[in-house]
Amino acid sequence: MVRRSTRSRSRGRPDRYQAGEVVEEVPKVAKAAKAKAPKKEVVEKKMAFAEGDEVMARWPGSSLFFKSKVTMVREEEDEYDVEYENGTVYTIRAKDVYKSTSKIMKKAGSRRSKSRGRTPVREKKAKAVESPVVTEAPEAPLDDVSADEAEVTAEVTAEVSAEVSADEVPSPKAEDQADAAVDVPKPVIEEPIVVKAPKVKAVREAKAETPTRVSARIAAKAITDAFSDDESDKIKLAPNPELPDARGKKKSWSFEWVWAIIFMILGPVILVSLHTLCTKTGCKLETPKFSTKLADYINKDAIIQFAGFAAVLKISNFIPIGSVVNGQRMNGFATLLILLSAVPALVYYKVPLSSVRANYFFLMASCIIVSFLSAIVYYIASFWAAKSSINSKGNTGNPIVDIFNGRTVNIKFLGFDAKLTTFRISMIGLAVLNVLMVTDSIVSAGGNANPTVILAAAFQVLYAMDAMFFEEYYFHSHDAMNSGFGWSLISSYLTFPFLPTLITKYLLDRSPIVAWYYLALIGLMNAVGYVIFRSSETQRCEFAKNPSNPALAHLETVSTAGNRKLIVSGWWGLVRHPNYLGEVLIQWSWVLPARLHGPGTILPAICHHTHAGHQVSSDQPKK
Repeated sequence: MVRRSTRSRSRGRPDRYQAGEVVEEVPKVAKAAKAKAPKKEVVEKKMAFAEGDEVMARWPGSSLFFKSKVTMVREEEDEYDVEYENGTVYTIRAKDVYKSTSKIMKKAGSRRSKSRGRTPVREKKAKAVESPVVTEAPEAPLDDVSADEAEVTAEVTAEVSAEVSADEVPSPKAEDQADAAVDVPKPVIEEPIVVKAPKVKAVREAKAETPTRVSARIAAKAITDAFSDDESDKIKLAPNPELPDARGKKKSWSFEWVWAIIFMILGPVILVSLHTLCTKTGCKLETPKFSTKLADYINKDAIIQFAGFAAVLKISNFIPIGSVVNGQRMNGFATLLILLSAVPALVYYKVPLSSVRANYFFLMASCIIVSFLSAIVYYIASFWAAKSSINSKGNTGNPIVDIFNGRTVNIKFLGFDAKLTTFRISMIGLAVLNVLMVTDSIVSAGGNANPTVILAAAFQVLYAMDAMFFEEYYFHSHDAMNSGFGWSLISSYLTFPFLPTLITKYLLDRSPIVAWYYLALIGLMNAVGYVIFRSSETQRCEFAKNPSNPALAHLETVSTAGNRKLIVSGWWGLVRHPNYLGEVLIQWSWVLPARLHGPGTILPAICHHTHAGHQVSSDQPKK
C-alpha cells in the first residue's frame, strides 16, 4: 500500500502524492500487462531474426560473442545458422543470438550495485515514476523483445527494486524520511516483471517427454560454459583464426596435411596388399610385391562395368517407389531387389558372369582411382556450394587437407544427395558382387554349392539388404551429419565392398570344408550381433527423429554440456556404443569361416574396427 509523506505540510512543500491518483495509475499498468499477454502467445512462435540479419552470436562451447550474420532460420528447432566473420558456419540456439544493440549485451553492467551516495540516480528514477509517459513506455517494445530478453529484464528489474527498497528503509532518527517516501511508489517499476518469464519456462519444460537424468559433473560444465568469470566486465569476441593473435603472429598451416598424404597413400596400399597376399595358394602375412605396370591395375572392361553399375543406380533414383526424406526418394531397397532378381535372367540367357570374378582386382583399382578423381571434383565444386554446408575441418585453406576431409558436409550432384548415392554404391555393390560370384561358381560346378561359401556370402547380402531397407536412418548417421564429403569418406564407401568380398573370393578359391556345428555357432554369432545392432540403431535413430516419440517414453536420457540428449537405458544403458558392438560381432562372423584356414583373413575385420574407432573418437567431442 502506498504510504503518505510524514513531513508536515507547514513547510510549504506541496503534497505530491495522493492516494486517489496512485490507485488509478496502478490498475492501468496491470490492465496493460494483462492486455498484452494474449499477444505474446502469438509472437512466441515467430523467430526474432530473418536471413541476412547482422547479429551477435555466442561461440559454441564458450561464453564469447562474435559478430555474425544469419544464413538460415530453423523455426521448428528454434535455432539459427549463423556465419561468423571468419566464414565458419554453426547452428546456434535462438537464446544465444542477439542484436548487437540489444539490452541483453549490457546485462553485466546492469548488475552493478547502487551506492547510497548516488542520489542523482534515485532522483532520476523518481522523476521517471512521476512522469505519466512511463506507464506506456513498456508497451511499445514488448512485441519486439525476445523471450530471453524479457526474462533477463525481469531479473535486472527485480534486483534494482530490491536494492532501492533496501537502501530506502526509513530510520526513526533521519530527517529524510520524506525523501524515502518519495521513492516508495514502486508498483510502476515492477510492471515488466510478470509478463513473459513464466510462459517461457512453461514452453521449455513441455518439450521434455522422456525421463531425464541429471549429471552433476555435466551440469556444472554446462553452467561454466554458459557464463564466465569475466562476463561482468565486457563482452569479448571469439578469436578469429584468420587474424593475428596476441603476439601479432598469423596462424599458419599445421602438419595435418602430412597425415592426410600418409593416409591417402596407406589406405590403397593396404587394400591392394590384402588382395595380393590372399590367393588360391593361401592368405599368409608376408611382404607384398607390387607390380609397376599400369596395365596390371587399369582394365577397360572393368571401368565400363563400374561406370554401367553407377549409371544404373543413378537412373534408379527416378523410380517412384518409397517415401521422400530430405528431398531424396528412399528406393534403395527396391533397386537392390530389382538387380538381384535380374541375376536368374542373366543365368538363363547364359551371360558370362565369370567376367566379374576375373575383373575383380581391376574393379577395386577402378574404385580407388574414382575416389581420388571424385574428391578433387567435389573439392572444386564446393566453392560454389552454400556456405551453410561448409565443413569446418575441410575449410582450412590447405588444399591437401581440404580434399582429404572434404570442404562440404552436404553436397548434391544433379539434384541427388552425393553422400546417399555413394552409400548406395557401397551397399548394393557389396550384395551384387557376392551374388554374382557365388552364382557363377554354382553354375560352373554344375549346381553344386559349398555351404561355407553360401553362409559367408549370405551374411554379407543380408547386411546390405538391412542397410537399404532402413535407408532413411542413414541421414542420422555420423557420416551423414558430421563428416565432410572428401577423399576419406568417398574412398571408404567405394572400396568397402572389396573388404568383405575378399573372404568370399578366398573361400571360392579354396572351397574349405567346415564342420556343421562350427557353422551353427558362427550363424548364432551373426544373429546375436544383428539383433544388438539393429535394435540399438533403431532406438538411436528414432530418438534422433523425434525425442518426444511415445514409443520411446520408457527410455531414460541425460543432457550433455553440448545441449544434447543421450539415451542411457535399454541397450544404451548396458554398453556405451551397442550399435558398434553389434557390427563387431557381424564382421567377425564374416571372417571366421575363412579364419580357420588362413590368418591373413582377419585383416578385413581389423580394418573395420579401426574405422569404427575413428568414428567414435570423431563423434566424442560433439557430445
